[in-house]
Amino acid sequence: MAQPRPRHEEENFLITGNRSWFRACIDLLFTLFFWGYSLVVVIFFLSATFGFNNGLTRIVNASFNTINSDIRNLVILGLAIFIVFYVILYMNRLYNKKRFGNLKRRSYPTAVSISELEALGLMDNETIAQLQREDYVVFEKNPIIPLSSEKQ
Repeated sequence: MAQPRPRHEEENFLITGNRSWFRACIDLLFTLFFWGYSLVVVIFFLSATFGFNNGLTRIVNASFNTINSDIRNLVILGLAIFIVFYVILYMNRLYNKKRFGNLKRRSYPTAVSISELEALGLMDNETIAQLQREDYVVFEKNPIIPLSSEKQ
């Protein structure tokens, strides 16, 4: 397994698709609608939390039969639940660090030599040499020798 490396300039590309202009327009309309809806919800929660009475908060409060203090309590409850989970996860992190210490997670394996690949007996020597020599190889037939044939 090779270590990750930056891609060469010729390997960078964008994925393009074939979409009709009608579908692109529909996607754009749905995207704009949901971004607008999200903006309205955020504005509603912010204005209700900080006590600004605008037309949006009056309409939504009348629709759901709520008042700004209900929305404020909901936001405070959500924030309190977030803080509780954050503290529990932070304490779990401290416990794991104290118990297990700083663990080195991954180490890359050493490079495999050609003799080790040949010793496995899964491919013939010509195929191994071809894989080592060339960057891109296309096989008509699977070059790996099946393990089940050795057991019979």
